[in-house]
Amino acid sequence: MVEKVACMITRKGLLTGSAAAGAAALATASPALAHGDDDDELVGSWYGRVTADDPALGAFEELISFHRDGIVTDAHRLYLPATPFGPLLETSGHGAWKRVRGGGYTAFFRFLLQQAPPSAGAAVGTDNVRLNFRVVRGRITGRFESQIKDTSGALVFTATGAIAAERITA
Repeated sequence: MVEKVACMITRKGLLTGSAAAGAAALATASPALAHGDDDDELVGSWYGRVTADDPALGAFEELISFHRDGIVTDAHRLYLPATPFGPLLETSGHGAWKRVRGGGYTAFFRFLLQQAPPSAGAAVGTDNVRLNFRVVRGRITGRFESQIKDTSGALVFTATGAIAAERITA
């Protein structure tokens, strides 16, 4: 059943939709470092562009905020017209970030997926995003992995790609 559902997704649908769509990156995990003054380069809000390249699905825009004490929030367009589950609504993403050895960062956040109107709005799963990135000269660059899972936790679809973002300033 999972294979059948995953095959129904379209490039446009996933692009408009999932956080492969939300966004994020997978690199080798490194031990975390404590938060410190150097994290000031990351803390704040960013305007980003996420480009899925495996599979090649195109790009979408997102807003991502890194809060003190390791909290991350992410938002992009809420309505997803074509997904493995049909038309969906997706919440903002919430999760955690930490600094890793070598000067980079990793973050994980989750989005809730539900059926879009005119349905009853039943829960259909989650979009689970992992980012690995660096902040260089006021810009974020890195990679993401997005895993869409159904309500039982079964993996339905995975996409990976690049993320680039610039700081939002007053």
